[in-house]
Amino acid sequence: MDDNHFILIGDITDIPPHNHQEYLKILKTLISSCSHKYKSSLHSPYSLTIDHEFMGIPSSLKTAIDSLFYFEETMKDWNILFSLSYVVHLGEISTSLNKKTSIRLMGQGISQAREMLITKKRSHPRILFHIRPKKLCEQLNRLFMVLDSLISGWNQKDYPLISEMLKNENNEEVAIKYRKNRSQIWKRRKTLKISEYKALKQVILEMV
Repeated sequence: MDDNHFILIGDITDIPPHNHQEYLKILKTLISSCSHKYKSSLHSPYSLTIDHEFMGIPSSLKTAIDSLFYFEETMKDWNILFSLSYVVHLGEISTSLNKKTSIRLMGQGISQAREMLITKKRSHPRILFHIRPKKLCEQLNRLFMVLDSLISGWNQKDYPLISEMLKNENNEEVAIKYRKNRSQIWKRRKTLKISEYKALKQVILEMV
């Protein structure tokens, strides 16, 4: 029996002390929403741990990547102020998988994933893959580094517009909603590199 599974673990990159509980409440709602959306594709749902990290066990690499895009895009849709750091690791889980929570799961893979999440903050990108085969792992790390450079260029005040443009290709419809003209939306789409983001996302999804 193969005890290796994909483990997605993450946390908030920086929590101001005065917003600690508020941010954790938002994070809990976010991961619950993702768990509900991908319920049939998760061995164990995304759960908030006692260390204020979150962790889940996707059934495949595709589900892990779908979850990453869900987290990032939903945060823009909900106008969430903080950012998240992630590790996707393929490793051993020694306890039985639980369809209700990931909190009590144990194993070398989970320990390794948690250690990578802690240590990578100073020396690695915000989104890190540690999987097999090695070539695929390297390609995903490069692509997500580029993807994150696009996301980090977005200003929080533009999140509602960005979310709308990601969901709707029709500039005229977006313009009407935001009381602008079609040309203004076209220019904003180009400035925010929405097409580049969507093209890169498509490349990543087609790889898995």
